[in-house]
Amino acid sequence: MTPSAAMDVLPGFWRAAQIPESRIGYLAFQARRYGAIVDFLARRGRLDGRVVLDLGGGVGSLAVALHAVLGGTYEVADFQPPAPEHAAALAAAGVRRSFAVDLSRPGGLDALPSEYDLILFVEVLEHLLVNPLFLFRGIWEHLRPGGLLFLTTPNMARLRNRLALAAGRSIKEPGRYPVVPDPAYTNGHVVEFTLPELDQLLAFEGFARVDHRIVQQVPALRPTTAQRVGVRLLNLGLARRLALGDDILALYRKVERSDRSRLDPTARI
Repeated sequence: MTPSAAMDVLPGFWRAAQIPESRIGYLAFQARRYGAIVDFLARRGRLDGRVVLDLGGGVGSLAVALHAVLGGTYEVADFQPPAPEHAAALAAAGVRRSFAVDLSRPGGLDALPSEYDLILFVEVLEHLLVNPLFLFRGIWEHLRPGGLLFLTTPNMARLRNRLALAAGRSIKEPGRYPVVPDPAYTNGHVVEFTLPELDQLLAFEGFARVDHRIVQQVPALRPTTAQRVGVRLLNLGLARRLALGDDILALYRKVERSDRSRLDPTARI
């Protein structure tokens, strides 16, 4: 099955999971990134025999898509556990267990199993108003020796941001902080990173980067001709070397961690 064909399984999964129709458009918009993700991970071979955690995985769409094309055994962790019909649809699509986690709290991963072969952390980090070092430490502790972390997050050095700063405009996302008293409310992009920043933070917590790609994702479900041309240009060699794309895809391996990391988990930086 090709990366693009893997996306074909999602509408059927959403129907079986009884996802409200009002959410389908948003889920489809998020899934536009999955082709690049599947292609990136497929370069390292299939995931048969591997146990994969999709951390902050929402309704489990990415796990379902990856299982369809790469195999593997999946678990999903997000703020709220799935309803029974949703859990049944996940199980039928290759996701054996789901967990409730609160990534905004110290020790939010403590209740999860350990010894995962691969943890996916896709388009989550930028929404969390937390010290990322503690998140990375928790992820490190839940990977087997030599296990992998696959992380994607918006590229702060993308072309649009560079142009905005050159024009004296802010690059911060409006409405990035919650304004409703709902613990399940998702922040906007409260923080973004460049690849060197991610490398530095993850190295501090015992990760070494083994692969990466900075890509320009399609900005809409029905892109205009101009948007299609822009995506094509920003995915060419020169633009990639200059890191002008809007999305960082990076794979890190768990390595020995030094004793430098002694921060108080309740502290803020």
